[in-house]
Amino acid sequence: RVVFGEARGQPTEAKLGVAYTIINRIRHEAYPNNLYSVIFERMTNGDYQFETLNNANDTSQWRNAKIENDPEYNDVFQATVDALCRWKDDPTECATNFCSVDPCPATDSNPWWLAVKKRQLGGLYFVCRVSASASSDRGSRDRPWKK
Repeated sequence: RVVFGEARGQPTEAKLGVAYTIINRIRHEAYPNNLYSVIFERMTNGDYQFETLNNANDTSQWRNAKIENDPEYNDVFQATVDALCRWKDDPTECATNFCSVDPCPATDSNPWWLAVKKRQLGGLYFVCRVSASASSDRGSRDRPWKK
């Protein structure tokens, strides 16, 4: 559901990137360590971290695509399975955040976490996060987007 809402209309590699972002969050110290908690984590304002979960229209579009066996739904489903089963490599390498615009707070460094290994897949921008206090590669946050 999240991959469909966040990456619908994107190339398969970007869909795979969104699926891996969820998986990478489970392994990252800044996020909960289980799938359910990562998916349904809320921000301080009460909204879900994944924007699509805040939009009821996205839920109905996902439900309709699933019922109609829409090719877009099938592509998202396959990308999600490929990530969960590790049948395809993570095209982001380690991303925990992504955004559809650049710059974006989700893909910028902040006082606690540096955004590294920035990469563009389709129309989405992905970043990996490393602790600002533990990083010795502070210059990496200024690298241009990889395509």
